[in-house]
Amino acid sequence: MIKLKYIIITISFYMTSCNIAKFSMPEKEIIKKKYENKIIPLMLVSNKLDSTILYSKSRNFKVSKKDKKLKKLVTLMYETCNDKSNPGVGIASPQVGINKRIVWVQRFDKEKEPFEVYFNIEIIKFYPTKSEGWEACLSVPGYKGIVNRSDSIIIKYDNYEKHDIIETVRGFTAVIFQHEIDHLEGILYTDRIFDKAKLYSDKEYERSFNK
Repeated sequence: MIKLKYIIITISFYMTSCNIAKFSMPEKEIIKKKYENKIIPLMLVSNKLDSTILYSKSRNFKVSKKDKKLKKLVTLMYETCNDKSNPGVGIASPQVGINKRIVWVQRFDKEKEPFEVYFNIEIIKFYPTKSEGWEACLSVPGYKGIVNRSDSIIIKYDNYEKHDIIETVRGFTAVIFQHEIDHLEGILYTDRIFDKAKLYSDKEYERSFNK
């Protein structure tokens, strides 16, 4: 009877563990740590160790509402992106040291422009029409650049309730998605700027475009 109970508990634990994201030990430490105002220090391209994470491809994972580590990470990412001293319109998990496919994006194409979180996200179609636009990045402070992006895309993602959700996104919000999903592929927006004359320091930008 005791052995049977032990087996049942073991199987139950195994099944539960299979339904949560598998974070590495360094990733668990990042999630476990307490931060002032729940704002995680950002990974910066200027830091060699941070760059290793920023230039690594992120992995898909099992999404579960019961995953406490995932929920805490999602909250920390949201608060970090909405830091009043350094706000953004999107953030990807590599920017906080986690190589999982998670992004927050502000939906300027929806009423009240909400922030929404997406898991295991990927772009399954780029429409051919493209436009150039200004971009900046929380992980590349001090610079702005002109990037050529598709005007419309089709994305596939998971949330806590459903899997393989398909959605078409257009306009500036599509640009944000492309920027953040690039992070999951280990690509920074500066890598998309082939003519480096289109990359400006903040001082150059202010001097040239904000006279």
